[in-house]
Amino acid sequence: MTKLIFNIAFKFILYKTKGILSFVRKTFYLAIIGLTLSVLSLILLNAIGNGYKYNLKEKLLELESDIEIVSNDVVGTSDFIKSIKRISNQELKSYCAYNKAPAIIKFSSLSEGVEILSYTDGECPISVNKGEAFLGLELKNKLKVDFNNEISIINPYKLIESVGLNKSPEILTIKSFLKTDTPDDRYRVIVHEDDFYSLFQGNSNYITNSIKMYLNNSKSQDKIKQALYNEYIFKNSEIYTFNNKYEKLSKSLDQIFMTISIILCFFIALSILNITSSIWLIIESKKKQIHYLLLAGMQKYQICLIFMIVSLLLIMGAFLLGYLLAELIVFVQNNYNIISIPSNVYIISDLRGILDYGYIFLFFISFVIIGVVFSFIPCYRLMQRKNTYA
Repeated sequence: MTKLIFNIAFKFILYKTKGILSFVRKTFYLAIIGLTLSVLSLILLNAIGNGYKYNLKEKLLELESDIEIVSNDVVGTSDFIKSIKRISNQELKSYCAYNKAPAIIKFSSLSEGVEILSYTDGECPISVNKGEAFLGLELKNKLKVDFNNEISIINPYKLIESVGLNKSPEILTIKSFLKTDTPDDRYRVIVHEDDFYSLFQGNSNYITNSIKMYLNNSKSQDKIKQALYNEYIFKNSEIYTFNNKYEKLSKSLDQIFMTISIILCFFIALSILNITSSIWLIIESKKKQIHYLLLAGMQKYQICLIFMIVSLLLIMGAFLLGYLLAELIVFVQNNYNIISIPSNVYIISDLRGILDYGYIFLFFISFVIIGVVFSFIPCYRLMQRKNTYA
């Protein structure tokens, strides 16, 4: 009997019909195509999301430190560094200490709010001579400046305190431009330590001191962070780890991808419902054939099982086809990088896909459960009918 049920189910799927029933079948197959594309889109969305987050984390690891200590105590920087070296011991690979403060940069008739940064100690990425400045590339484009142009940097707090009368600008010469493909390029200016203190002398309350720590083993960042917090000298400081910073960003990205996934899930549910309703209409048009099966000794639940098998075969077939297409597209994208994104907007330009097979398996199980639930709709209709099919 089981073999017979499966044979009937397969014939039901493959049998060609004419007339009104032919139109129903066309909508039936269109729903399967829509279901396949929805599954493909959902798997691709998850893969691209995983790949983007992975590449973004790798890129940010190149730019960011494992631990960052932020404080308003500019004078105590040397004591901080001594404590850091003692606590981190062999874990510390390198460090970079710097000061930063908000300012206004002016060139010709253009001006822009910026962040002035000055490296003070450690193995920092850039060395700046006194009287020179390094600008972010996007900031350079905004101000339309070039090499060896002179720019004016104004301390906004002096401007406020003097009611706009005492600008006291620091005149610096542009020597280079920075391109990091991060938002820093839009507002960052790097100057020499002496120029920084000359500009913000008497306004130490507005200066932030930061120390970036690079570790030999990134996994120990949480342990070292806790050890630093146990030291009295760091009680008024804020200590951030890379994991803390990235976790917030990752959650934000997850929310974006989740919103898109929910929309796609509605399309999937709609496609399954369309398949189910098409089977229902076919049941209504196959009264005589169902009557013959009943006369042949087949029970209603067995006929119901035929339509459940049809629904599940089509739904699982659509899922399998969508999955295989996703595998193919991800393989082509990862090897030939057909689609790229602007790095000045998304920080990374290479878009790769990473398939999460655990997610795909759970998706498949949920898919089958939904298919079983929806297939009960035509079955319920069949079970409620009396044996009047003649």
